[in-house]
Amino acid sequence: MKLISFVKIVLLFFTVNFLNAQFVHPGISHKLSDLERMKYMVEAGIEPWATTFQNLSSHSRAQYDIPINVVNEDPSYVIEFNASSDAWLINDSTTAYFNALMWYFTGDSRHAEKAIEVFTTYSTLRRNTQIPLVSGRIVRLIEAAEIIKHTYNGWSESDRQAFEDMLVYPGYSNTTLPTAAIASNDVTFYWKIYNGDPARIGNQGLLAMRVMMAMGIFLDNERMYDRAVRYIQGYPHRVDDLPYPSGPAIRGALTQECEFGRQYSLDGFESTIEDYGYNEVIKNYIYDNGQSQESSRDQAHALGGVTIINGMSEIAWNQGDNVYGHLDNRPLLGMEFYIRYNLSYEKSYPDQPSPWEPTFESGEYYQKTTPHKRRELLKINPGVDCDQTNWTRGINNLSPVYEMSLAHYRDRLQTLPPEDYKWLERGNEHVMEQQGYEGLTSTIAFPLYGSLFYRRVSPGDPISGFDVNGLPVYEMNELSMTIEAENYDYFVLEGQDRTYSDSVSGNSGGAYRTDEAVDLKVCSEGGYNITDIADGEWLTYTVSVPTNGKYNLSIRYASANGNGKIKFSFDGDETTPEVTVPFGGAHSTGLTDWKDLKVGSEVSLAQGVHQMKILFSGANNAFELNNITVALVEADPDPVNLAVLHGVASQSIDSDPCPYGGCAENAIDGNTNGNFGGGSVSHSAHGTSGSLKWWKVDLQNNYNIETINIYNRTGGYQSRLSDLTVEIKDSNGNTVYSEFFAGYPDPSWTLDIGGVVGQEVIISKTTDTGITLAEVEVFGVDKAVTLSNQDFELENTVKLYPNPASNLLNIVNAQNSKVSVFNILGKQVLEKYIQLNKDSLNMSTLTKGVYFVRISKDGANTIKKVIKQ
Repeated sequence: MKLISFVKIVLLFFTVNFLNAQFVHPGISHKLSDLERMKYMVEAGIEPWATTFQNLSSHSRAQYDIPINVVNEDPSYVIEFNASSDAWLINDSTTAYFNALMWYFTGDSRHAEKAIEVFTTYSTLRRNTQIPLVSGRIVRLIEAAEIIKHTYNGWSESDRQAFEDMLVYPGYSNTTLPTAAIASNDVTFYWKIYNGDPARIGNQGLLAMRVMMAMGIFLDNERMYDRAVRYIQGYPHRVDDLPYPSGPAIRGALTQECEFGRQYSLDGFESTIEDYGYNEVIKNYIYDNGQSQESSRDQAHALGGVTIINGMSEIAWNQGDNVYGHLDNRPLLGMEFYIRYNLSYEKSYPDQPSPWEPTFESGEYYQKTTPHKRRELLKINPGVDCDQTNWTRGINNLSPVYEMSLAHYRDRLQTLPPEDYKWLERGNEHVMEQQGYEGLTSTIAFPLYGSLFYRRVSPGDPISGFDVNGLPVYEMNELSMTIEAENYDYFVLEGQDRTYSDSVSGNSGGAYRTDEAVDLKVCSEGGYNITDIADGEWLTYTVSVPTNGKYNLSIRYASANGNGKIKFSFDGDETTPEVTVPFGGAHSTGLTDWKDLKVGSEVSLAQGVHQMKILFSGANNAFELNNITVALVEADPDPVNLAVLHGVASQSIDSDPCPYGGCAENAIDGNTNGNFGGGSVSHSAHGTSGSLKWWKVDLQNNYNIETINIYNRTGGYQSRLSDLTVEIKDSNGNTVYSEFFAGYPDPSWTLDIGGVVGQEVIISKTTDTGITLAEVEVFGVDKAVTLSNQDFELENTVKLYPNPASNLLNIVNAQNSKVSVFNILGKQVLEKYIQLNKDSLNMSTLTKGVYFVRISKDGANTIKKVIKQ
């Protein structure tokens, strides 16, 4: 584990207790800051977090009222883990894991209590007759226990201790094997996994090593954690621990042979080489060309082992260990090899127009013997061993295996060339095209819900400081708050160009984070401050904005002169201009004279988790920085359902104003239930074949419409609402929005309208049968906008994005206006007449810099600043 170089800590805590060492908690697959990122993005309704959470929360095993029926099935199942009972514990482990997550996301303690019920139910286990592979499948149970232990105070100490004791029954030891108990299966989990599995193929021992890592973290047992981490990297055992299995293996008779490989029996092990290192060692499982040890067996197991290694790498990273980078990013190489072979079988690409076929003859496939000598690899296998009727090539292309690794190698590291993770990206894009965000799988080897769990917003992670052992305290910066400048985002490796940029190596101030390049010193008013600030340097902070609104951005500074500047950006968008940090008079008059400076006034920020960057410019050493304060001035009004508040509904009818009892107003009564028999579903006339059927809600005024939710009728009638056109018209009858949508809502669609100003929402179709709607929700701020006000309030309606812009600047809500672009000298450089409500401006011919965009419409004008990058 990486420990921060912290002088006081080294002096005060020189002795390390290896058995009870400190870990980052929670810290298996999810740190506290990871859980917070997920929670706040879900609360903000931001994709992909929002949809993926809905998928998780709707799963049966994420419910707090799901029964734990194992004892009713057979009381012996909570005494002995065996072939009859293992599925019960594995499934209940998922229940505990999902409920632990739901507890954190919702704050509903019933979810936490459900997880504890699972822990308590299985705390009586005393026997295990299963192999390491099966014992390794309980990893979600440990993940759940880690979350509950460190986020919920309702798990009693006695119950927790009973659960912890069960995991290592009849007791943990680093010196003595419970040989008789192991032989008679009177052990539970640790003594089934402590040696991996030298007798079997690699994925089986890897599952054991993964759960050993998790168990070590949960039990605060550094020796146990190290036993797994050291072994998979090929290192010898710790001197204060039991040795790893010796070797080499003794090969037996040939049992199977075909063009893909040979298999042999195992006649035991020699003891001539200590810590021999078998199939689960990374270099023995993923070769230096990326080939999996199991690729000549079948493709399902080949992916399983490589994915387990990547999952273990994520766990290790959370504890400060860079297994991801082992052997020059070997886990990534394994993913790339696997995906290229399997995805190219299904899809073609310009640089891979035909399926990739690595062969021994081409030098792209190795012929090797596995360390346990039971397999010889001859040829990559699209089937299963010698059975080519059981095809496995490409069958896992839609599995949730991409997001986690991509989040690390692309989004966290930021330094690898795209070619290195090209196939990971392609695999993730394929999943999005075919099924949307990553979801659930029954395969324990694979991650889950990667779009929720692992999607990142910044390379580093937010911290509030370091504990007494020098470990980072991961914690979200929840605005409004004052952030100590020295607590910029933490990165396990060197943070340069990831979480900070510093012009010289080393910490010139010699304080606090002394193994990093940011210059910190003891502050004259307490704590630490940034010193020796130079032009072009920057720092990043991951922050959570609690609500859409206007915020003030301020700093606590001390100046040596008035030649330094500072500015803020959020997610790469410039939030403030460069602001000169003043000196003299009422301002700071020296480097011990600390003052407050408002850098940004009433800056609009959006709810959710963001990367906040502070950039320095101007003269070097002009000022020092103590802290940053972001304070909410005024929250934006929350969008409301305008259809319920103001809407008058109508629809196409024949003689009956409410065909079949389905009055138009049923679709704006606030009830989304799609059961027609419930009396809350609208139903237009059927009309004739090919005729126009429509439903409309009139809001009685113009409003900024942000989103429209369309809920369909249920009960097998969903397909009747097919191939819709959705239109919005303003009070003058102008169509300001019109989109055609193929297919039908099942059960609902959410349309992002983007603030279009309109009064009527019309849903129409020409397919057979009438329009039936359970509910239509029209969300926007409850503030009417008259067209005259709209002309004079272009500032509040016209939207320009992205800003900064590279080539195309998108323009929304500026229909029938003239757009003129001026440089900073006031010279007009571009002009365009906007005919559409959604249009764009080509800025590719402009040089980098600041420009001013004037929008003119019906005598009204507004000017907005944009940056060309």
